[in-house]
Amino acid sequence: MSNQQIQKVKVKRLARVGLWTHDVTTQARFYHQVLGMDVLSTSEDEDEDTELEDSNMLLGLHDDAHALGLFTDNRPAATNGRRPVPRTSLHHLSFEVDTDAELAALAARLKMLGIDLSFGPRDGDPELGDTLWLNDPDGNRIEISATLDDLFSTPHAHRNVFRPDALQHVSLYTIHLEAMVEFYTEALGFDISDWLLRERAWLRSNANHHSLLLIQGKPGIDHIGFSVADNTELLRWADYLSRQQIELLWGPGRHGTSGDTFIRFADADGIHIELSADMQQYYEHDVTVPPRLWHTRGMALNVWGPLPNWIKEEAQA
Repeated sequence: MSNQQIQKVKVKRLARVGLWTHDVTTQARFYHQVLGMDVLSTSEDEDEDTELEDSNMLLGLHDDAHALGLFTDNRPAATNGRRPVPRTSLHHLSFEVDTDAELAALAARLKMLGIDLSFGPRDGDPELGDTLWLNDPDGNRIEISATLDDLFSTPHAHRNVFRPDALQHVSLYTIHLEAMVEFYTEALGFDISDWLLRERAWLRSNANHHSLLLIQGKPGIDHIGFSVADNTELLRWADYLSRQQIELLWGPGRHGTSGDTFIRFADADGIHIELSADMQQYYEHDVTVPPRLWHTRGMALNVWGPLPNWIKEEAQA
């Protein structure tokens, strides 16, 4: 393994998001009924004695890979000595590289950087190959694995349900914005697409404008983003959500940074979900595209209209 291979390797895509929840069943029902995701498995053996409420669930947009994991929140309550301390709903993030060789090269670079890491079987199944586990500067658990070979997978039959095309990005709050940006760029190979002053950074790992958005603030999830086919499909989603009596929290709008149109709503736990279409694409080859610096929050986040109250409150905090 050459030093050049070690330095050039980078994660290629966001594969999965794991969420803590106090009610796995209700969350799974939301993602199945509203977003059309399939329940692929639970962490318990499937028998008549299994209590569904005590099971962790994996849900997918396709039959052969899960995009979302739901984990029963049995963490002990955290306090500052006087009152409970809010805990993030993020259980872990999973990213992928293309090959096992790239995974080994990335592990070598992380070790050179002095980052603690460990290997383990992916999803508890040793036949799927090793997966790499580490923590980012906020203590978020990060999983990195090689993409499974789908050469012999069965084509998916068309289903007449509303379902996003793919998991696209995740947005996290962090109190260590610069340290988090440095970690994801230097250790995992992300590129910076845009900065909003020193409040937000949009990071890309492939052609999409961003796979990860980092926002200055108390640690937690801002939103999880899924892609849809185009603007027409996005409007169909808005009509569909209205029929389901699910309130749009933001949008339709257009982000100034990434150029995509979007709508925002919340899942059963109140975690924001964003559907977006026509995100800006990067097709650079052996060329460095410098990040853009935005000075106006409104134009960076929505060129079509005002910002929602929660963003205004964040900016003033």
